[in-house]
Amino acid sequence: MDETPLDRIARALSYVPIRHEDGIPVTLSLATCIEMAAVALSAMQPEMERLRRRFATLQGDQPARVLPAKFVTDAMADIPDALPPDFH
Repeated sequence: MDETPLDRIARALSYVPIRHEDGIPVTLSLATCIEMAAVALSAMQPEMERLRRRFATLQGDQPARVLPAKFVTDAMADIPDALPPDFH
């Protein structure tokens, strides 16, 4: 069975303790984790779609290398899409 992005986010959220009771970590319910993961994915969808379109534009008929770290940097620091000249 393939794990979807929703599954991966929900699983990651399920490990995060929200409080401790008598020294035992308490985590969110599965339903809450799935609901939070769905909200996170809906917020990320426009950026993911933009990146898919950008990749399709870059790829065209020729193979293109895409640096995964660049996508993370773009999302976190709003760095322009253009790579420095020495990467071309």
